[in-house]
Amino acid sequence: MQKSKTFNPLAYSDFRSDTATAPTPDMFAAMMKSSLGDDVFNEDDSIKNLERYVATLCGHEAAIYCTSGTMSNQLAHRVHLSNPPQSAMVDIRSHVFNYEAGGISFHSQAAVYPIMPSNGRYLTVEDIAPRLVHDVDVHYAPTRVVSLENTLNGTIMPIEEIVRIRQLTLEHGIKLHLDGARLWHASIATGITMREYCSHFDTVSLCLSKGIGAPIGSILVGNENTIKKARHFRLLFGGGWRQAGFLAEAALWCIKTNWPTMRDTHLQARSLKLAFQQVGCHITNPVDTNMIWVDTSDAGFTVEELMAELAKENIKISGSGCAARIVLHYQISDEVVNKFIEVLKKVANDVLKRVANTLRLEVDLTKASMQPEASRNCESDNEGSPSTPAPHGSPPVKRLTLDLESKFEVDPFEEVASPMPHLTSFDEAEVHYATTTSKTVSPEPSCLFHERDGSAESLSLAPKSASAHKSRRPLLSSLSSPSVLSVSKNRPISAYASLNGGHKKRIDKERKEDEQEGPTIRRTQSLDLEETLGEKKAMDPSRDGKKLSKLQYRLSHNPASKALKRASVRIVRWGSLLSRES
Repeated sequence: MQKSKTFNPLAYSDFRSDTATAPTPDMFAAMMKSSLGDDVFNEDDSIKNLERYVATLCGHEAAIYCTSGTMSNQLAHRVHLSNPPQSAMVDIRSHVFNYEAGGISFHSQAAVYPIMPSNGRYLTVEDIAPRLVHDVDVHYAPTRVVSLENTLNGTIMPIEEIVRIRQLTLEHGIKLHLDGARLWHASIATGITMREYCSHFDTVSLCLSKGIGAPIGSILVGNENTIKKARHFRLLFGGGWRQAGFLAEAALWCIKTNWPTMRDTHLQARSLKLAFQQVGCHITNPVDTNMIWVDTSDAGFTVEELMAELAKENIKISGSGCAARIVLHYQISDEVVNKFIEVLKKVANDVLKRVANTLRLEVDLTKASMQPEASRNCESDNEGSPSTPAPHGSPPVKRLTLDLESKFEVDPFEEVASPMPHLTSFDEAEVHYATTTSKTVSPEPSCLFHERDGSAESLSLAPKSASAHKSRRPLLSSLSSPSVLSVSKNRPISAYASLNGGHKKRIDKERKEDEQEGPTIRRTQSLDLEETLGEKKAMDPSRDGKKLSKLQYRLSHNPASKALKRASVRIVRWGSLLSRES
């Protein structure tokens, strides 16, 4: 890139808009040479020179100098839309639709039909042709004007598509207007002359403030009759001005001086775009000219954070959340762009540091949770820890006892689930499974306490000592898995039911009835579900299966059952983690 293009009289660099430029001493010197005539009477030479220069540059017959781009756009539409009912077709993102206070509907008494381009960038014939309203049905307002914008959000509309749309409008007798506020940029970027661009439109509005850098004003070009009528409407809108020659001189000076520097501005925009991409930002629109549309969400910082750091370097940007629009102009120097990139990288590095510190803290906490507390809880059967008798000829099995009270806050539901099916410890009053119950167990293993060596005897659990009971909470192994099991003759019964011999007959009865109804019951909910169903059947045997199914559904969806399942899953995960560490 080259050196600084021009002097910036402001104490800050403004990336919010290309209308944020300020007059320079050279511009004031040009303004001193202006005429002092009255433009309402069309007697100011400076204004007439500007209008004649721009009309010739764009290949049109005449031009009219206005106070703003909004006024020049509205004058063009008002001239074209003179016979209601009528409508204008516009891009849904365009300035005339979004930022001119509904002026087309108010001033021109016309309906406005906005269209979103199918390609997301610019309108095409395929977008416009099917939506044209022809003057054949009195229920609809016929299309009288198609309004385009180039550039739009910094994106250039291809000249080939403009030619196609022009042919379509000529076939149907529809006027074609261009909001060319930043057409100066498109001409520099593509090498297509202003005359070539403007020759395809009935009217073109050109901003003299955006990009060009004049203090104020826009200019509308068209044929003699159009501009004559627009001059009449300008006075009607309150836009006639008197001695405005000095503003016209400033505008003419900017066209001749600042317009050629736009190529450097485009290079700056591309370098800034690459810097945003390097730090992880997403560019949401093509950077064809002087605008960069940025999404910072992937980079991990907000626009407000970047804005605060840039403000320290006297740089202003606009945006909020994670969306920003960066606009460059002729008063942004290369040094300021380099400073912007330095600040951007600093903000991105701060984000990386925060992420690294967070990850490091998480790793440290994970390591701390795996320290000797877990290994001290690993006790062998030879150290006095009660264990399940191993089958004949099997080596002694190591056992892991989880001291959950000392490391985690556990809700009441966590007391009923065991993190590992083969590790259990029960209270003396709860643990009793007699060998006489072996004939009630199905040939297939139906619960945790089943025959492991094929012998005729069932396993029994040794009661735990009182001191050991105080140091460990009871864990029911068969509730440790949240899997869904279909009720059948081989369905596993709950650990609670299998450990209470007094309920054996009732369990057998419920199992037979369940086999006939065939519902599916979650294992983690088997305790409450089986007891409640049994009690309901005992109280009212005449209840049909439909009511029992409704009760079953309510029980399986109550909050307590869901909390019990979540608690079981959490303990299973922690148990697996501590098991691996041991």
